Parts: sequence; structure tokens; C-alpha cells
Amino acid sequence: MKTPICDMLGIDLPLLAFSHCRDVVAAVSNAGGFGVLGASTHTPEQLERELAWIDDHVDGRPYGADILVPEKYEGKGLDLDTAAIDALIGQTQRDFVAAILAEHGISPDPAGQRVPASVGISEEAGERLLDVAFRHPIKLIASALGTPPGYMIARARQAR
Repeated sequence: MKTPICDMLGIDLPLLAFSHCRDVVAAVSNAGGFGVLGASTHTPEQLERELAWIDDHVDGRPYGADILVPEKYEGKGLDLDTAAIDALIGQTQRDFVAAILAEHGISPDPAGQRVPASVGISEEAGERLLDVAFRHPIKLIASALGTPPGYMIARARQAR
């Protein structure tokens, strides 16, 4: 099946797969689809390693990166640490997640970590990840939490 998105992205199949696993991203791209690496939980150094590995395993096939920096979010500009972000999560949301985990027989994180320490949705963190991403031959930057900030759009236009 060939669709306009295939032509737009230079892929054989209209199959896009978002994953935090570089192996899945490479496998999808190598199969003719478009793999997208979930990059927001990476430090710039980790992202560099992951993207270099993908580059070495896709033989020039296109792939992308998802960097979560929404234009608007609760706590934006407050320079919140992990504990402060964790405190913003209400009991209703915690109960919802606990119920889903229990329903599927999944144990909660035994370490009790609710927000990975490396998660950064600040503009500064996003800019550092973009710096890394644009050093690689990626064909797409996704912003899965809504409209990206203007600086991300401007950077993407510059990198064309």
C-alpha cells in the first residue's frame, strides 16, 4: 500500500511506530516503515548513543525522534525538581494507574520511582535534545504532547 505519507517520508509502507527501544525503531525502518524513538527520557549523551546506534543499523532509511516539550503544561517555568513534579500528580490519577496495573497483573515499580529523574520537558532540556537530534539524519521530530513551542518549529525549519 503506497500513500502520500510514504512519499513524504520516503518509506515503503504507511507504518509509523513510536518506541523507546532503538531496536524496534531500526526494525520498523528496515522493514519499510518509519520508526520514531521516544527521546525525552534520555540525557543528551544517552540520545547521542541511541541515535548513533540507529544510524549504524538502518542503512540510511528514514527515522525520527519524539521530544516532549509541549507549549503549555502545568508547572511550566517553575523549575520543578522530580519531587515537585511527583507532588503535582493527584490521588485520582494514582488510583487510575494502580487499577490498570492491578487489572493486568503488573506490579507497581518496586523502587517507588514515579517520574524518571532524566525526564525533562523544559525548553532547555528540549533544546539540548534537539541539538543532538539535528546532528543525525532524522526525518521527523514529533511532539506527542501537543503543539510544540515556537523555538522547536523554528529549529526544524532551519534544519531542513
